[in-house]
Amino acid sequence: MYATFKEKARNWLRWSEKYTKTDMVYLAHGGFWLTLGQVVSSLSTLALAVAFANLVPPETYGAYKYILSIASIFAIFSLPGMNTALARAVAQGHEGLIHSVTRSRVMYSFLGSIVALAGSGYYFLNNNLELSLALLIIAVTLPVFDTFTGYFSYLIGKRRFDLQTKYHALTQTVSVTVLIATLFFTNNLIFILLAYFVPLTLIRGFLYFRIARTISKDEAGVETIKETHTYGKHLTAMQIFGVMSGNIDKILLWKFLGPAQLAIYAFAIAIPEQFKGPLKGMSNIMLPKYAMHASTETRRPPKHFWYKFLLYTSLLAVISLVYIAIAPLLFYTLFPSYTESIFFSQILALSLLTGAQIMPATLLTAQKRTKTQYVLTIVRSVTQLLLFIILIPMFGIMGAILATIVSNVINMIGTIIAVVVK
Repeated sequence: MYATFKEKARNWLRWSEKYTKTDMVYLAHGGFWLTLGQVVSSLSTLALAVAFANLVPPETYGAYKYILSIASIFAIFSLPGMNTALARAVAQGHEGLIHSVTRSRVMYSFLGSIVALAGSGYYFLNNNLELSLALLIIAVTLPVFDTFTGYFSYLIGKRRFDLQTKYHALTQTVSVTVLIATLFFTNNLIFILLAYFVPLTLIRGFLYFRIARTISKDEAGVETIKETHTYGKHLTAMQIFGVMSGNIDKILLWKFLGPAQLAIYAFAIAIPEQFKGPLKGMSNIMLPKYAMHASTETRRPPKHFWYKFLLYTSLLAVISLVYIAIAPLLFYTLFPSYTESIFFSQILALSLLTGAQIMPATLLTAQKRTKTQYVLTIVRSVTQLLLFIILIPMFGIMGAILATIVSNVINMIGTIIAVVVK
């Protein structure tokens, strides 16, 4: 019976391809695991948000988000762009690069640890023990916390979305369970940060070695290894402004409005931010396909590319409208202490449409359009950074929301133009 159902589903997917112009069997397989992973991620994140909303004061939650923003900036030292470069290389048959890529990332991350330790010492000498300990935690965990996530890139490149989802679900479940348990017993910021960083560091290290030991050492040529490392560093350099602009909003809100208002903003963006998961997942599904057939000479989009792009944009528009309609119910039910966040969250949901730019952006990555990616990333990030700096002091939370929407629209238009113009 299961075999019959499976065959009928496959036949229906093949039939639908004449309308979607897409390999629906591949998309359904990857999409199933993507959806399952997102369900697990969303439920765990929702449970954690409910716990924070009801168990700790806004000031503590605001301080927690502020420290995570600082940690995200320090994570640049761990060369996060290497993950995308590794996934691309694995999709092209160079699995063994996971070892050299990880070694390089660990070595560079120690630079971030040194800077974090210096910051910790500075705050200690100025009698700010809380920030001193927070930076110390970041310094100690940084060499493993982000660098050992290479196994995700390996699984993406191998198109093992099933195993990627299982490992992601395990990581999320352990991390969120430890955090929620901690929140039941304490409001102490340092204990909460330890409950976040330590379990994730341990489980990521364990999963990395579990996979890496099954992969032979680098078999790729010297040129391929050098190309992958160079491309990963370029992708990281592109992310510097993006990471800064993606976290400066929280830092500025902390400075001008305080931790309580930062908490309101954090809950306003919490649910719309969850849509980044499926968007990133779609990129993971598309990248191996694009990388296998990418032409760096003609740089032509795949067949029916823009038709699929319009379908995807339409789907995001529907999701945006549905969320705007149900947002009040969600907040009054789950986050009754943060109903002030509802209007901000509804406005921000309008920018979900710009998430469709993930398709042309992934194509540019597969084609290794480095210069184009540099220009697009810098323009978007600098625009967003300047808008945050100008609008947040003037309009507070609404200024941050408007800056996000405007920069997303600019980025989408620029990415489309880059693919069209070639």
